[in-house]
Amino acid sequence: MRFPEKNSRGEQILKAFHQRGPMTIHQGIEQHGEFPTSRVPAGIDHNKMVELYCELVDRACLVRESILYRLSVRAQHHLDTLARPPEPGQIVPPRVRNFLDKVMSFGNSPFSPNCLSL
Repeated sequence: MRFPEKNSRGEQILKAFHQRGPMTIHQGIEQHGEFPTSRVPAGIDHNKMVELYCELVDRACLVRESILYRLSVRAQHHLDTLARPPEPGQIVPPRVRNFLDKVMSFGNSPFSPNCLSL
């Protein structure tokens, strides 16, 4: 399975299928829209939409059953892991050094640590 690129039309289609379930192409267009852009404000035509769906079937992200399309098992699992919030790991506090508390040798001060006073 080759998952589509981030923020692409294919990913938006798969997210719509993840939220809704099995759909036809026309129901999918109602869910994810026709992808309007500044150049094409009306969105893409039906032939291009069929081409996008066929590409997702070829990538093994969607499974076609007569006129219905549904997510494949691997795509479903992948989208579930993306939707799940990350598990909190062990948080290690940052190491903070306080230079005023360190042990100083004779004659050194925190404001001039390398100067010796006689």
